[in-house]
Amino acid sequence: MTLIPWRVKYFLSKNVPLLYHFAVNAGFRANSPEHWDARLAETWNDPVRHWPIKNALIASLTKPTDTILDVGCGDGHMLRTLKSAGYQHLHGLDISDYAVQRLRGEGIQMHRGDLPRIPLPDDSFDVVVASQVLEHVIRRRLFVKEMRRVLKPGGRAFIFVPDNCLGPIDEKEHVISYDAKSLRSFLGRFFSSVEVESMRDVNHAAPILYARVEKEARR
Repeated sequence: MTLIPWRVKYFLSKNVPLLYHFAVNAGFRANSPEHWDARLAETWNDPVRHWPIKNALIASLTKPTDTILDVGCGDGHMLRTLKSAGYQHLHGLDISDYAVQRLRGEGIQMHRGDLPRIPLPDDSFDVVVASQVLEHVIRRRLFVKEMRRVLKPGGRAFIFVPDNCLGPIDEKEHVISYDAKSLRSFLGRFFSSVEVESMRDVNHAAPILYARVEKEARR
């Protein structure tokens, strides 16, 4: 890919992002456990990995008694923030053994898993959070179906992705980029209630999209 002109790379990353992702990651597992063990060990307390406005938003939309799953939780900053605010039923899922062991040591219920599968029971959570995760997932349809499966009837998912930026050409680990229209259209295949808006956080220059979806309650 190094000999291909930038304009061609840009066109491919926009129009066939999955093919582009596989091409630039040939011989390198961009989202492997080893990769994330190393990344998280290096950046555990880096403010760039912290999202205070996002965490405040999640806290404002949930209750300390809710059972919450953070999928692809990384360093668990959101979970640690909620725990310090008195939340009682917090779960994290990550591919990194380093993250799983470290957050367990901080009293958070952790699960080891490799997305798109979520190795947890049906109808288990009031809230599922996927923060800066969906853009990394190759089998994204299965991933969103799994999120819906583990939600309780009437449960909600909060999904955050870069807003029309940081696509595969910018971030080697990313599979696809979203704008508000494409994110709403994609999530609308799996949820009848979808709200999408743009926001920013203090440690990040790039805008992000926030999607709120809800699983239908049983009748």
